[in-house]
Amino acid sequence: MEEDLREAIARGALELHYQPQVRTATSAVTGYEALLRWKHPLHGYISPAKFVPVAEDAGLVAQIGEWALRTACQDLANWPEAVRVAVNISPLQFANPALPAIVTSAVAAAGINPGQLELEITESVFLSDEKATEAMFGALKGLGVRLALDDFGTGYSSLGYLKRAPFDRIKIDQSLVRGAAIEGSRNDAIISSIVSLAQALEMDTTAEGIETFDELDLVKSLGCSHVQGYIYERPLSAEGVAEQLGRGLVLTAQGPRSVRATRQTMLRKVVLEHGTHRYDGMIRNISRTGAMIEGLWNVPAGTQFRVQLADDHEILATSRWCQEDRMGVEFAETLACDANGAVLFGRAGHRREPAEPVLSGQRRMA
Repeated sequence: MEEDLREAIARGALELHYQPQVRTATSAVTGYEALLRWKHPLHGYISPAKFVPVAEDAGLVAQIGEWALRTACQDLANWPEAVRVAVNISPLQFANPALPAIVTSAVAAAGINPGQLELEITESVFLSDEKATEAMFGALKGLGVRLALDDFGTGYSSLGYLKRAPFDRIKIDQSLVRGAAIEGSRNDAIISSIVSLAQALEMDTTAEGIETFDELDLVKSLGCSHVQGYIYERPLSAEGVAEQLGRGLVLTAQGPRSVRATRQTMLRKVVLEHGTHRYDGMIRNISRTGAMIEGLWNVPAGTQFRVQLADDHEILATSRWCQEDRMGVEFAETLACDANGAVLFGRAGHRREPAEPVLSGQRRMA
């Protein structure tokens, strides 16, 4: 991989894709985060989680980082002045005394306003020499660029960092956003605290990884000033950004209403009743809110069944889709789970029944 990566750098085969950052109050794009991509000629796109560590071990991070910074600034020069670009700066780049000169050169070469460039920095930079770190922050802010604290909530998240560093934005990590809208989660309280802290320090907040309307509604209600995630757009090429901006700055949120509950794979016989008819089915997977059931063909969406999950538990379910003999159903009530998160088939307080095994060669009932 290291040899292929070196060749890709030499051939200029690395790419930057851009994901919009949207103001919650107006749904307008305020900027884009530049995301590194590598399309391998044989294996297709390779996750940065795989090739970035290789680049770090091979001493290629500085070279790639400078290329990304210059390329992002050049692409930004073709966008409206109201739009910014955010570029991730690795701890190795941040420790380089030449970083302010590199940033200055990239901004000047692209002919952009320094305030249009935002450098995203993780809290790991604070693990190095304190005086050198503070000096670098001062030098970068002196250039007029913006600074963002990335992935807040995943590490130490010390409040001392915010006192020492002149950040313009705090990015709330998607690990806090994911599941925050699910009943019983305490992530919403953590997000609310971060937002309140940022507002007191006059910093913007960006909630990352927003994929559902439940998550979007939640972070809006908690006061996050910006959001970023698939709910508005997946990362785009520079050409895709130009096309998007050509249609205007306001985006329309699109996505599922809520987070799909975790599903358990199993084989369990159940009985379904519709009117006076009874059918045998087989649960293939199940969650607290629905299941995939095999054994009934061509069921119209919206058909309601009484599903006998156990001797003491019957639940109302509505078919949402059907493909051949498999259909997805949504339960009218949320099922309980045990301490390990496994769905309980009996009424709350009753012992969970084990799934019935299917013997090799057993025919499915239809």
